[in-house]
Amino acid sequence: MIIDAPFFRRGGALALAVLLAACSSGEGDNAGGKPGRGKRPPQLVSAQVAAMEDFAPTLLALGTVTPSQSVAVRPRGDGEIMSIAFKEGDNVRAGQLLFRIDSRQARAAVAQAEGELKGAIAAERRATLDYERAEKLVEKGFVSAAARDLARANAWSARSQIETNRALLQSAQVQLSFLTVTAPISGRTGELGFRRGATVRQGDATPLVTINQISPIHVRFLVPAANVQQARAVQASGGGTVLARDRQSGEVLATGRLVFLDNNIDPGNGGVAARAEFRNEGDVLWPGAIIDVEFPLERATPHITLPEGAVQTGRDAPFVWAVSGTAKAPGAKGSGGKVQMRNVDIAGRLRGKVYLAGGVKPGEQVVVDALARLKEGDTVRLKGPDKPQLAASPDRPAAPAGSAG
Repeated sequence: MIIDAPFFRRGGALALAVLLAACSSGEGDNAGGKPGRGKRPPQLVSAQVAAMEDFAPTLLALGTVTPSQSVAVRPRGDGEIMSIAFKEGDNVRAGQLLFRIDSRQARAAVAQAEGELKGAIAAERRATLDYERAEKLVEKGFVSAAARDLARANAWSARSQIETNRALLQSAQVQLSFLTVTAPISGRTGELGFRRGATVRQGDATPLVTINQISPIHVRFLVPAANVQQARAVQASGGGTVLARDRQSGEVLATGRLVFLDNNIDPGNGGVAARAEFRNEGDVLWPGAIIDVEFPLERATPHITLPEGAVQTGRDAPFVWAVSGTAKAPGAKGSGGKVQMRNVDIAGRLRGKVYLAGGVKPGEQVVVDALARLKEGDTVRLKGPDKPQLAASPDRPAAPAGSAG
């Protein structure tokens, strides 16, 4: 049997290469002591220290700003508008002059009623004297009893006529007063319905002007049926604190209190109409505006607070990734910290924060980004804007509360 030496050498070299490749693959599969899995490199994440903040279960609702009073001023007498004593948009006081309507005819009616009253008083005096004379002449036999009785009836009739004329005078004076229009409430005037020189009449559909009282001012919103009892308790304790926030910026515009809860649940929306009152200093709230209403339903108590993005929804419960050990910065020597999945109890959410009732302790580091790439037991390194951010450990204090990684 003849063996080709060069071929044998080439075949041996090929077999040796296959064997070395298999050994190398076996070492990779068993890295970290776990057959069939490669070692995951440390994940670069940001973390935040769990801190305590006061939190109360809070109702968030849309609110509509409404004036505490709104009066459409209408004419109660007919005539031409002679003068207007304010400008559109002015603030006016209750009782302040607004309009003067032509009163010449009404004044003439008052003068006529006054003259008729004076005539009735004179007639009553004359009738009374006639009766007194008849009473004396009856005793002497010069006047019959029938004539005396007639004189007495005339005197009584004259007295009743005085009362009638006095009432007519009062009516004329009232009609005259209607032609001087004053503000029924204090507030801000709106657009004029009529200008100087226009003729107005009772029953006009268009008001002379509308006055809205905007200090104090009200905000209407809905309280869900499930929170009615909590809202009642807050109202009974003085109304609590209701915040009015700008819908765009979230800025607090005004602080008020709950002053009204309706007496029934609206079947259309399942809520109870509520109204909060605000002093409205500086007129920051304007009738008709839509704002965000923030209404704490209970007394505030300390809770663990985290950014809303740090909490994920799990199969059985919400959870966070907590960092254990010491996580080093990229490029640092030594092993990094490890992450652990931690189920949490959520007490509430408010303005981008989650408030926890359990699952995380104050001072623990919680991952706030790169959440989708993490697995239980992964090694992580923390990043920061200026210098490496390290997780808390027994030999190094935690970062200040509220810091972001």
